[in-house]
Amino acid sequence: MWVVTNHGSEAHNKASGSGSTHQKNQRDESPSNLFRKETTLATETFSNREGSGRRARRDRGSFQVSERDQELLSLVAEQYAVTLDQLARLIGRTHRTARGLRDRWCNAGWTRSAKLAVQLPPFVWLTSRGSQVAQSSFRTWEPNQGLASHIEAVTNVRLLLERELRLGTWECERAVAQSFASRSEVRAHLPDGVLAGPQRIAIEVELTLKSRARLDAIVRDLGESYEQVWYFATPRLMFTLQEVASLARWQNVTVHRYPPVAAELIGDAQTA
Repeated sequence: MWVVTNHGSEAHNKASGSGSTHQKNQRDESPSNLFRKETTLATETFSNREGSGRRARRDRGSFQVSERDQELLSLVAEQYAVTLDQLARLIGRTHRTARGLRDRWCNAGWTRSAKLAVQLPPFVWLTSRGSQVAQSSFRTWEPNQGLASHIEAVTNVRLLLERELRLGTWECERAVAQSFASRSEVRAHLPDGVLAGPQRIAIEVELTLKSRARLDAIVRDLGESYEQVWYFATPRLMFTLQEVASLARWQNVTVHRYPPVAAELIGDAQTA
């Protein structure tokens, strides 16, 4: 365990924590305002603690980094971001406990948190300081509301396949991209993840339908590069994807429904 100090941010939080409370209560709940509201979390929680009247500790402003912190922050970096619900699944605790962990990370300056989509829970992603704590080789992610649903879906598939069903070890898209020598190198389509076990299975999550030509190209690339390809698609997309899979040259593409069904995946893993 080691310690990271957060001096400098504390004074700013104290100065800005009380003056805007009334104005924030007047804002509507649009996605942009939800984003701004959640990103003030670190300031609000820190200021509340300062007003408790307790005697200040000598190590105030310092945050201990545990092995669990590093492991979880590293996974967040791999997935770009995770939702609060997914963080609760990762630690095997309640949503309230996950929210407390998120608050601690935000107060330490390791993460930021915001609602990136109205229908989804708040997301958590790393700051540059958090990337250093996690010792991550990936660039700090900038929140993208247009990718939020896809990122959440890919992480849901990962948690089920790797953490809950233990069907293999997950290699994230970012790590697969780094395996290429350079960005200028011509490369096949990158899967959303790779499940490494007895076979290397490319994982694709499809929430919106691409053109038929694009789907044909992706299936061809992945079918040639991996022993198996597992697609996870919403019900309205399954027929099209099954048709594309049936015409694939290597006949190694399987289409699963999203959200995934554990029993179906166990059966497919046994026959793969």
